[in-house]
Amino acid sequence: MSEHALPRKLNSALAASSRFSNAARDYDHHARVQKHSAQHLCQWLDQMLPADFNPKACVDVGSGTGFLTEHLLTKFPNSAVHAVDLAQGMLTELKRKFPTERLHTHQLNGEELAVEHLWIPNHSLLISGMCAQWFNNLEEAIRRWLSVSNTVAFSVLLDGSFQAWETAHEDTNQKSGLRRLPCDEDLQDMLQTLVAEGIAASTAHHTKDFLDHHPDGLSFARSLRAIGADQPRVNHKPVNLRKVISALGEGCTMNYHIGFYYLERP
Repeated sequence: MSEHALPRKLNSALAASSRFSNAARDYDHHARVQKHSAQHLCQWLDQMLPADFNPKACVDVGSGTGFLTEHLLTKFPNSAVHAVDLAQGMLTELKRKFPTERLHTHQLNGEELAVEHLWIPNHSLLISGMCAQWFNNLEEAIRRWLSVSNTVAFSVLLDGSFQAWETAHEDTNQKSGLRRLPCDEDLQDMLQTLVAEGIAASTAHHTKDFLDHHPDGLSFARSLRAIGADQPRVNHKPVNLRKVISALGEGCTMNYHIGFYYLERP
């Protein structure tokens, strides 16, 4: 069966796996915001967790090359750490960076990760950094994550990001190809629903903006490609990129509006 004959969801996953695998070697150099966001998630998580928190195991969903994995290996030296990523290239780079027997890698779609894919002791920690914006159904993914671990913390890129890029498209009467991003209000509703259903006992959340500076719009577009994040939304029609870059001018600053969420299972 050809790739084009595959169901759209599977076809999209295969394309994403290929893009991110190809970007693995240079990912750390280009993923500046992803690294800063991971550091912020770790600092916030240290405030949320009890001082004596000592998980039996940890899971990093959408691990990439290990911005969060490194923290887990260092913070919890007695815990097994499971890195989950759709791209084998990312996992290969991760193992190269952290050659320890405590690290276990799994080439899986993080959106579909559930207890049947990865069984770990109940007292565990699952984290994910800037991965969930690629999911088709974030709420269902979170429900599955809570079947794997009793403590979950994640960050996600939110609606309202890349305002300068979107404005440049509007000013040139074109539509941006950026994927539709989740909004914080919907995610807060999701947390409340999980608590009301008794699936989560407590939750916390906040948002933070990160700025990434580029000499021009072309540099920004190339940075997305360099980390494998340049896949446009479905049915997007190509635009005149030169017009967009001209509208942006020099000294292009992009905002990343990121949400941070924490859940504990009863």
